[in-house]
Amino acid sequence: MLKRGVTHSNDPFHWPVLGTTGKDGCNLRTVILRQLLLPDRILVCYSDARATKAQDIGNYSKVSWLFYHPEKKVQLRISGQATCHRDDQFADDQWAATKITHRLDFCATQPPGTPVHKPSSGLPDFLLKKTPTLLESKRSRKNFMAISCTIDSIDWLMLRALGHRRARFDWDEDRLRATWLIP
Repeated sequence: MLKRGVTHSNDPFHWPVLGTTGKDGCNLRTVILRQLLLPDRILVCYSDARATKAQDIGNYSKVSWLFYHPEKKVQLRISGQATCHRDDQFADDQWAATKITHRLDFCATQPPGTPVHKPSSGLPDFLLKKTPTLLESKRSRKNFMAISCTIDSIDWLMLRALGHRRARFDWDEDRLRATWLIP
């Protein structure tokens, strides 16, 4: 289901919730699942490097992911250690794989969450209502960050009218422990 979430933009697993811990407590936001790297158990999403989640992860690398598929009635709660990649080969490779249209997300002139006087995308005037060119999109590379998360545990829940099922999977180094749980 995670693999399908990466490749199918209409799949519910394409749009997980990522949770970080900040100075004010838990911060949740919807992200796009960009990659699942196996067998290393790594989930990848992207962010503006100026976003609060970058600061949160820099201060406390433990994160949580929530995936829910309403048709299959399956929930995954995944936790792990996140790493922010901004100026390294991993970030360069992820940037090279992004579509130009997605690079627009990193072109805002001010950091995400900056207060403004009226509704605004934050994009500079020359990019309003157009797709950036390759040259224009290169300007936004400095704002791009890839987040990789090594999965430490998965809490799997399947909802069924005649009784739910739940299991937990934990990795201790490279050893997997699995156990059934009461839902």
